[in-house]
Amino acid sequence: MKTTLLDQIKKRRLTLGLQIQQMPLRAGLTRQQYGKIEAGGNPRLTTLDQIAEGLDAALLLVPKSKLVAVQRILASEAEHDIDRPYVAQANESSAPEHFIHEADESPWGDL
Repeated sequence: MKTTLLDQIKKRRLTLGLQIQQMPLRAGLTRQQYGKIEAGGNPRLTTLDQIAEGLDAALLLVPKSKLVAVQRILASEAEHDIDRPYVAQANESSAPEHFIHEADESPWGDL
């Protein structure tokens, strides 16, 4: 099942425990702008970037050939309730064994 970017924005907001009314201030948008976006609007790239910042997230272009690997990494982090960048976790001295193994199979290796 494909998840749209707008679905991901709403899911991230809910995961952070934020009400829809809180997002305009966090993203630097009006209530009307943000409400239209979550309702299925067609935001500009700069607006998406603002929303990502408000959600303490980042926009990222992932090659389709690497999408499954990236989703697997994100799912693994979610299972372990980790909300920190993956790279910060992938060091041998502090990372759990599964992160070290996944780092060896980095989806970014051939980019």
